[in-house]
Amino acid sequence: MRRPPRIAVLIALLAAAAAWVAIDLRGPAAPTSAKAPASGASQDPERAAAPASEAKQPGIPARSALGRIAADPFSAHSWLPRPKPAAVSAPPVPIAPPLPFRFAGQFHRDSGFEVYLARGEEVFAVKEGDTLDGQYRVDSVSATEVSFVHLPSGTRQTMQFSALKEQELTAQDGPPAPRAPAAASASPPPPAPVAKLIPAPSPGAASSDNSVPGKAVPAQLRWEGPASARAGASFNVSLRVTSGEQIRAAPMQLRFDPAVLESVSVRPGRYFSAEKTGSFGYRVNPDGSIFIGVSNQTPTPASDAEMLVLTFKSIKAAAAEISVASLNLQGVAGRAIAYNGLTPFRTTITP
Repeated sequence: MRRPPRIAVLIALLAAAAAWVAIDLRGPAAPTSAKAPASGASQDPERAAAPASEAKQPGIPARSALGRIAADPFSAHSWLPRPKPAAVSAPPVPIAPPLPFRFAGQFHRDSGFEVYLARGEEVFAVKEGDTLDGQYRVDSVSATEVSFVHLPSGTRQTMQFSALKEQELTAQDGPPAPRAPAAASASPPPPAPVAKLIPAPSPGAASSDNSVPGKAVPAQLRWEGPASARAGASFNVSLRVTSGEQIRAAPMQLRFDPAVLESVSVRPGRYFSAEKTGSFGYRVNPDGSIFIGVSNQTPTPASDAEMLVLTFKSIKAAAAEISVASLNLQGVAGRAIAYNGLTPFRTTITP
């Protein structure tokens, strides 16, 4: 008898296995709910008699599905703390710079006084409400100070020039003596030496100061200006000094005839230049007197140095004269510097 081939046997076994799997999958599914139908409860008395605690026992919870992977678990990860977001800073508040102006002088009129300021070589009058350079508003003007408001920042700045009055007192009578405290002893200490006013001596006369032995020769002063000027025209007059000593300050008082001349401006000369001037101020009075206070931060000896420049406008044809009513040349440590006599400056105003 012939045996069937092996491949036929293998095919038959595979067909039988496939038929068995198909029959098994077609069978009834297992119950998915633990809750039985109501009719089943009446047919199963033993299950109905089960304790209530067994009925209330919770079943095993169903396993929740895995969520979607948010990131690659094999990606690079930094364990450093996350940087905090940068805080948004407010814009910087504008800061008012130092005042670019300086006090130049006061002009007293019958209707009041005018205050002049300077910026570089420019001299101009200011009054309350003026706006300067689009940055500063003149808030108030008084005889001793000018108040500004820096418009970008709203900062209030004040320029005080009360030192002008103090220099005026020094030039006329010297500074007032300091008040003694109430608990001071009967014998107060001797006052510090004060540089008194030295009036302009007569021509050819020399002032002397014997308090300093071996002191240099007196300072030499001279006027420089035109011998004549036309009526209605302006002209400059300069006061020059030669001194072997260092001039720290020079408060002075000048006089002129207001019926013939009109004061236009007063400015320090090259010896008291803008880089060296510690304080400069002047005041023109209606009676024809000009008070000038000027000091030097870095005094040096002077050799025919320009100390002061005055600008006048001639009013009518006449003989005009400009004189020094009082002058106090102060050296280092406030010592008075002697100077030779200074003749008045004279010029002729022609029609």
